[in-house]
Amino acid sequence: MIKNIMDLGEEILDKICSENGFKNKNVINWKNWLKEYKFLPGHLDEPYAWLAVVLALKSVDSENYGVGSLLVDTVGKVISMGHNLMYSPTFRSDLHAEMVTLNLFENEHPEIITLEGYKLYTSLESCPMCLVRLISSGINASLHVSPDQRAGMVEMISFLPPLWRELSTCQTFARAVCSEQLSKAALEIMMINADKLLEVLRKRSA
Repeated sequence: MIKNIMDLGEEILDKICSENGFKNKNVINWKNWLKEYKFLPGHLDEPYAWLAVVLALKSVDSENYGVGSLLVDTVGKVISMGHNLMYSPTFRSDLHAEMVTLNLFENEHPEIITLEGYKLYTSLESCPMCLVRLISSGINASLHVSPDQRAGMVEMISFLPPLWRELSTCQTFARAVCSEQLSKAALEIMMINADKLLEVLRKRSA
């Protein structure tokens, strides 16, 4: 299974900075870092966390927020992947990474009516919108690689309205079991273009 995850990640990394002519020194440096990264033993979520961060870098390369996400089935197979698509190719306020991943899965598998035993990994702690979507999906566990002090909602789940708090008690929302290096990488990759894109959002909201 780990080899399959590595193959998926390598394929994505090979295309970064090569498909659209967009070149960013930080993106290139992180691409090389992720290619050389070695999974730490005893960290159960390392391969999935690494792939989420790879997808986050792909997101930056596509000129979107650097957040990546993937869905894993009951046997540990990656069955859906996505990254933030809010700004490019067109503005879509709903297309956060978790939304993209779940949209792809639900569109392709309308016959699956329960996500018991499934896990979703995201490179960054989910925002309020995505957290409510994850609760609605019934997914067993949602794990983030890095906390998000500015916009994350998982650590403040107790502030949700009563219905959402009640529904969430059957699910797990927590940090992935991975290295601090990967957690730091996820946050720094998100920050590559975060301020620039946030300014675009502020102008739209003005």
